[in-house]
Amino acid sequence: RCSSVRLLEITIIEPFDLLEFQKKARETCCPKKLFELWEDVCRRYDRHQIGQYDYEEMKEAIWPNLHALDLLRRTINETDPPKAQTRDKSKRKSA
Repeated sequence: RCSSVRLLEITIIEPFDLLEFQKKARETCCPKKLFELWEDVCRRYDRHQIGQYDYEEMKEAIWPNLHALDLLRRTINETDPPKAQTRDKSKRKSA
């Protein structure tokens, strides 16, 4: 007799609390966490766990922060860092 053991995998889904999720979206400054939160909202919407209203409210809470963080990242990337060569030349002149 062959016995097989099956483990029941239980996934606990955090209940969706619009106000709590909006608070997370407004307080999060980490782009990765904001994207994860947005992916969670999209997944819940696709699975019909939340409706159009909750989806749109979360979109309004998350997207402005993502946009602001993207602009900040672009600004930082466009700023030229100090060049090591400039420091080396000034050391040579004083020597």
